[in-house]
Amino acid sequence: MRIRDVIIPVDFSAGSVRAIEFAVSLMPDGGEIDLLHVIDEHFIDRIAAVGLGTLSHVTEVLRNRAEEQLPKLAATFARDDLEINTMVVVGKPFVEIIRLAHELDFQMIVMGTHGRHIETIEQALFGTTVERVLRATRRPVLCVPYFESTETPEV
Repeated sequence: MRIRDVIIPVDFSAGSVRAIEFAVSLMPDGGEIDLLHVIDEHFIDRIAAVGLGTLSHVTEVLRNRAEEQLPKLAATFARDDLEINTMVVVGKPFVEIIRLAHELDFQMIVMGTHGRHIETIEQALFGTTVERVLRATRRPVLCVPYFESTETPEV
């Protein structure tokens, strides 16, 4: 199986950046990578509930920040022979990842195993979003572990 296109969910954590780096190293000439940032609707609701802004204002601020940061991140990994696109959507992260991977017919989902929120041993091993994507999709999912060093850890 020759991989021609992948979708990579990005939460701007070191783990998701590592996933991009790994995916770029695997992609052939003429390949396509789409970086997807999902603004968590539950997070927006919590911010609005504590009075830090209206739903629309919080959404706008988070969308603007993501739409500013994502192209910069894409530019970091740019290659002449590789197309890197960016998308920002609002919703439940795992639902949007699966929906877009299916609707846009990506061959594979590439995800970092450690995002921003680690509270349980299950989340430490896979992460809530990664675990949910793995359970719910029929597309291949490549989970990329994050290590502080660029060297392969000893096993």
